[in-house]
Amino acid sequence: MTKTIDRSLPIKRHKSVVATVDLPGVPEGTRGKVKVANGFSWYRYWVSFDNGVDLGQVSHDHLVYAGDWKRYQVDRIEAERLAAEAPEDSADDVDESGLVAVGGAGNSHGVPEHLLERSRAARERLGT
Repeated sequence: MTKTIDRSLPIKRHKSVVATVDLPGVPEGTRGKVKVANGFSWYRYWVSFDNGVDLGQVSHDHLVYAGDWKRYQVDRIEAERLAAEAPEDSADDVDESGLVAVGGAGNSHGVPEHLLERSRAARERLGT
């Protein structure tokens, strides 16, 4: 059974990390060390990278533990492969007004059809 990476937990101070995307002055795959970890709903970090660049406000989504770097790369390639193999979502249809229905909601704004019908009925009752 393969190990899954839990990326929802915050990264602690003094932990070794790897950049998962190109950051200003830091190419993807560069190792670093977390100096400051902060945030409640959006975790962000001050990181000293091995190439001498110190960055603040690095998003949690742009870092992974150094020990999980190889597994992260495999998971990312697998996710891209699955996305490429997935059938195109054909729930988007064009209605008579020329608007594109998103996700089967009946219109481009995502408003459920029963709410639109309720509004139409109210307008008819009021005579507008």
